[in-house]
Amino acid sequence: MGKNVFLMVLVGALLALAVAMLLPGPPRETPIHLPWQIERLEDGSTRVFGLTLGKSTLQEAEQLFQEEAVISLFAKDDGERVVESFFKKVTLSGLKAKIVVVLDYSQPELQAVYDRGARIATMGSGQRKVTLSTDDVRDAMQRPIVTITYLPSANLDSELIEKRFGAPERKIQEEKSDIVHWLYPELGLDIVLSDEEKDVLQYTMPSRFDQLVAPLEQD
Repeated sequence: MGKNVFLMVLVGALLALAVAMLLPGPPRETPIHLPWQIERLEDGSTRVFGLTLGKSTLQEAEQLFQEEAVISLFAKDDGERVVESFFKKVTLSGLKAKIVVVLDYSQPELQAVYDRGARIATMGSGQRKVTLSTDDVRDAMQRPIVTITYLPSANLDSELIEKRFGAPERKIQEEKSDIVHWLYPELGLDIVLSDEEKDVLQYTMPSRFDQLVAPLEQD
């Protein structure tokens, strides 16, 4: 009797194992927030890394990247000013990168933030780095992101880029370096390639793409 029970249990276990081996495993999760996953929305805006340019806030980016935002205002002698946030160690779908985002401010607002700055440090090339006041940091967290600069930990090659992003509409070679810009106006994307420097992917709102390209055409 005991032997028969043992055989029945053994056969049942083997059948269960065979069925388990035949059944399909759980579906693999599709990677999301990859650099080439750029969604063009109906209103003409774009979404990348889960952020809609011109709409998603710095606070949303901080939550997505799971890293505290480091916010600064950078000012040049020619009057150009920009508020940026730097994320040093971001991992999305297994890909490691540094990310810089530019926030949406008008010129008068930038001047006001500069005037209220808690501390100013002089950098090279006549540039100054301004530490924002506590109130301006709080305000910056609610500002929309208009540009994302993605600095991958590994350099890219032209074959991989064309496979993932397609052929660019234009290419611009910088005169004083080996840097080549691959331009995708419909996506608001400028891929900066160089054998000597780190590669960079710059995403901006398609409506602002001309502003991104204008300095390149003046060289």
